[in-house]
Amino acid sequence: MKANIQKELKLMASIFKIGVVGFGGGTALIPVIEREVVEDQKIVEKDEYDKDVIVASITPGALPVEIATGLGKRAYGAKGMVLAAFLMAFPGVLMTVLMLSVLSKVDEKLFVQIECLSIGLTAFISCLLTQYAVKSMQEAKKESDKRFQRAFALMIAVFILSCGKSVYSILGIEATPMFGLSTVQVLGIAFFGIFYTHCRFNIKNTLVSGITIILYILCVGKAGIIKNIYLETGLKVFMFVLAIRGLCICTRYGMSKGKRSEEELSKSGHKLTPAKFTKEMVTWFLFIVVLSIPAFIITKDTWIYLLRGFASSVISFGGGDAYLSVADGMFVSTGMIKESEFYSQLVSIVNVLPGSILCKTLAGIGYFIGYDINNSVLAGFAVALAGFACSVAASGVVFCIIYYLYEKFEGIAVFRLIGRWIRPIIAGLLLNVMVSMIYQNIATGLAIGGKVAATLIITFVIYVINLVLMLKVKAGNGKLILVSALLGLVLCNGILI
Repeated sequence: MKANIQKELKLMASIFKIGVVGFGGGTALIPVIEREVVEDQKIVEKDEYDKDVIVASITPGALPVEIATGLGKRAYGAKGMVLAAFLMAFPGVLMTVLMLSVLSKVDEKLFVQIECLSIGLTAFISCLLTQYAVKSMQEAKKESDKRFQRAFALMIAVFILSCGKSVYSILGIEATPMFGLSTVQVLGIAFFGIFYTHCRFNIKNTLVSGITIILYILCVGKAGIIKNIYLETGLKVFMFVLAIRGLCICTRYGMSKGKRSEEELSKSGHKLTPAKFTKEMVTWFLFIVVLSIPAFIITKDTWIYLLRGFASSVISFGGGDAYLSVADGMFVSTGMIKESEFYSQLVSIVNVLPGSILCKTLAGIGYFIGYDINNSVLAGFAVALAGFACSVAASGVVFCIIYYLYEKFEGIAVFRLIGRWIRPIIAGLLLNVMVSMIYQNIATGLAIGGKVAATLIITFVIYVINLVLMLKVKAGNGKLILVSALLGLVLCNGILI
């Protein structure tokens, strides 16, 4: 019993720590969480963690919160699910609301120091991103040279398709990138290819999938080489139909040899039962209701805010930046908050602080709604709490539903192929995230008065130090985070400011 409590506390402490230093958010935290809970703390197995990543990657909402939901649910059921999700999202949300509440009283120097801190931690996270890619390729190499070649080609292809905007920004190229696909579009192409071909590339499969994917990329790419909404829509429908057809064919032939029996699923705690599903949904419902009581007392419009918040969360594909546009349509365009509050204050703060942009943004919107009622900071905190609960619960609810569907069909060969190839795909996306984070460091350095070259040198130095500590000294995340933060503060204050 005592050992279980210690393990639970260790998991929750690890998740909270990641929530505190989660600069980059979203996909960038995949290797950070993996190193903490799989490699350092050895709380979960790598295969189980990869499963959480797969489900979170194809699910709308806050990705780090969803991964935390999976980790907590597997280890400690409904209570662990809610607590883990809460701890992942809470630090960033708390910092956001506190910043908003004292915005007019905060010295600009504080923001500068936060930006210096973010430069150091961004270098640390970038190091983990590259190590994730390296380890993915090493795993493929251990299996066979052919597997390595395919995995490497897939990773590079994903990177090329997604990196356009970031690379052009760093190089100062003002032209529109040819590709620049979003994470959702890249994953859509990958899942279409796997579902339709089953990774069996005969002449028919290769021609049909190849031509379809090329046409789709030319339609949705940033350069807009083919600008035809009817063709683009037709391709999406065609890809969906072929993917479903491939899935049905695979299902018809039954589960793969690796299928887990109903008895095994039941023992592992993953089998979906009406009672278990109901318990989880009720837990999330109570989570929202309890944390929203203060907001309901303050304003009767809370239910409208929560409905829009829940809807905006479950349609939020593509990461934090995509959610900002969704939030604009849901809350700014409808007049729930002022445009100046959203863009001049909230957006700048959520981009500089750690944590999920979705959770921080929805809570920040709640703060303004509450504060604008009678200029009360406490009222702002109360409605922000409701928004925080809504963002976490929405992500958790959708994740739980998709997770059970994935568990049910995991034994089908095509779903096992997703598990087999997801790491090279994620690795390619993470390389793009790393380039984006380097560009963000450059922008941050310029914002605090530094130069591009100096910012890049600082980032590179902290990156190399992290790499040495990680590979030679075998330092854990805690030490790396502390070293990176201190170096960011010292070097930026000494060189950039």
